[in-house]
Amino acid sequence: MKSFLKKAVPYVVSAVVGMVVFTIIVCTKKIWNYDDGKQVLRILSDAFFVPGVILAGVGLLIFASNGGAFDMLSYAFIRFFDLFRRDVRNKKYKDFYEYREAKKDKKRGMAFMLIVGVIFIALAGIMLIAYYQK
Repeated sequence: MKSFLKKAVPYVVSAVVGMVVFTIIVCTKKIWNYDDGKQVLRILSDAFFVPGVILAGVGLLIFASNGGAFDMLSYAFIRFFDLFRRDVRNKKYKDFYEYREAKKDKKRGMAFMLIVGVIFIALAGIMLIAYYQK
């Protein structure tokens, strides 16, 4: 039971974040002012699409980061800020190879963001199809 909860928490948190963004968009567009169902479907499509793209985009960025796409950039930032430390000789990583080997062990999960993001995008697609059917 605990393993199920441990696996479900990231999905629930991502869905809640998506619903918060959805609610903000719906409230700023003032969906309750429209009597026309077609305009309501347009707003709902936009409101589902934005959090879907945000969540899926962050998931894809994490996927790229896990693959090592940003390792050189992050190592450069670490080395740059090491220049301003008092104890210059006390470096965490000797060289880029050592840094990359240490990063291989620190993979972050991203599937939950991709899945929740795709669900939001699918809901946006359903609303868009309904919009064009009216």
